[in-house]
Amino acid sequence: MGPVPAVMDLMRREFIAVPADQTLLEARRTMQLARLRHLCVVTDGATLVGILSYRDLLDELLSQLESQADPRLLDAIDTRAVREAMVPAPYVARPETPVDEAARRMLSLHLGCLPVCEQADGAARLVGILAESDLLRAAWLR
Repeated sequence: MGPVPAVMDLMRREFIAVPADQTLLEARRTMQLARLRHLCVVTDGATLVGILSYRDLLDELLSQLESQADPRLLDAIDTRAVREAMVPAPYVARPETPVDEAARRMLSLHLGCLPVCEQADGAARLVGILAESDLLRAAWLR
């Protein structure tokens, strides 16, 4: 078997990231349209501040539904920001991280994806995302 590939060899360089002040309803629409299970949450266009999974989104929306008897639930959801449901400071990988290390981290922490970041000016600059499906594709193609 050859050398273990690095995260940069498998990560997606084309991804959708959303600002932290985007509403949950907008985030849900983005996830549906792009058929995504995870959205990276950024400030300044590329500084990672969190990650929002479809499960996080549903949990937040269902929590709101349970706690509100108000029939104007859609209005309540449409005014809530992504930062209210995201996982702040998510686990990340670096582009040079070996894929086997990233896969072990994802398995042990039950993560569906890892944002891939480079350090720039003391901030984590988002450069890609590594999802379970990327690992599966790599294993299948071997």
